[in-house]
Amino acid sequence: MKQKFFSSKLIYKAKRGQIYDSDKPKYNCYMPANSGSYSLFDCWVCDEHGNIHPGYCNSPVPVSADQLGQVVGEHAG
Repeated sequence: MKQKFFSSKLIYKAKRGQIYDSDKPKYNCYMPANSGSYSLFDCWVCDEHGNIHPGYCNSPVPVSADQLGQVVGEHAG
């Protein structure tokens, strides 16, 4: 299976049912910690504007590539 390239400069919407914290559905996006081609990798949990989830702001979390959907924005930082 070919791995897809993910950019740490982009914000990806979580696919339906793949929100990391269902208690805070505002944070329904992911930003890869590093750019590369992956099937499993670390991402920051964030909202559509790139604001990091306050409960996961100290470290990115492991995410499967199939959890990420469409690009919804660019990370300015």
